[in-house]
Amino acid sequence: MSRYLNVAMLQIASTSANPDLEARKREHWGKMAFYLDTMCHINPHINLVVAPEIYIDGMDPLHMDELAETIPGPMTDLFCAKAQELGIWLVPGSMLERVPDEEGFYNAAMLISPKGEIVMKYRKIFIPRPMEPSKPGREFPVYHIEGIGTVGLMICADAHVPEVARNLALNGAELLLKPALQPHWIGNVRNLVPVVQTRAIENQCFFVSVNHPAPIAMGHSCICDPEGRIVEELGETDSYVVATLNMDDVRLAREKGFAGCFPLLKMVRTFRQEGVPLDKCYLGGLCEAPVFKELEGNAPSTPEELLREGHQML
Repeated sequence: MSRYLNVAMLQIASTSANPDLEARKREHWGKMAFYLDTMCHINPHINLVVAPEIYIDGMDPLHMDELAETIPGPMTDLFCAKAQELGIWLVPGSMLERVPDEEGFYNAAMLISPKGEIVMKYRKIFIPRPMEPSKPGREFPVYHIEGIGTVGLMICADAHVPEVARNLALNGAELLLKPALQPHWIGNVRNLVPVVQTRAIENQCFFVSVNHPAPIAMGHSCICDPEGRIVEELGETDSYVVATLNMDDVRLAREKGFAGCFPLLKMVRTFRQEGVPLDKCYLGGLCEAPVFKELEGNAPSTPEELLREGHQML
């Protein structure tokens, strides 16, 4: 029996500029709740909904520390209640997470079950500093949905390097979900959709990327299958779309190869077993890799470092 999953990409922009930060979050939540109710009324067969990165908080670098709250907390209580009410799996984008007795905050995404429980939390690892001053996570969690498959989370810039997706795939993820906030000036669409296709192909999995639309970002949320084919792609305005995924396509691709695509993950294991040092760059010490001998210092972490090193953000 095939494992089917009806996934909805909820591409909506958090545009409130209310100076009352808590009121701003409530306004954003009101918009999301309206869309969730509408979507699930029109299509009661939706199983999973994914929203954009820091949708509730909005992109506000000057107030990120004030916007951060605990998980669980008042806002996640609303998420959980709505997921339970509608009977859906919900990834409400990501939010700024404060941990008691810790300095700073994380950019965290969570998977909420139809019972209204937070079953998995992921903290963004590849932080685009200094634009985003959050702390990086350290773990690559996955969660198995009975009868459907195993899900992994990542956030925005995490997809622009292969390590996060590969760690999640090796941990068993068959479906990667990525809330994002990526405007045109970060590489335009050529640096968004092709990245999703690449991660889907090299890990032979489904990949769902949900971005903010205009005026916050460039939209083009998309779903790619294990061969990198675009299943659905939205435009640049507030919108949503539902796609039915056959999760057995992942198993077929990984086990046998799929329509001309080799069983890539099995090939990685096979050649490593035969003594090919595929992980040499990591076992030998990533920080000592020859490429870094040609590069100066580390990635900039502050605006001052950014200007001093002459990086161009725009």
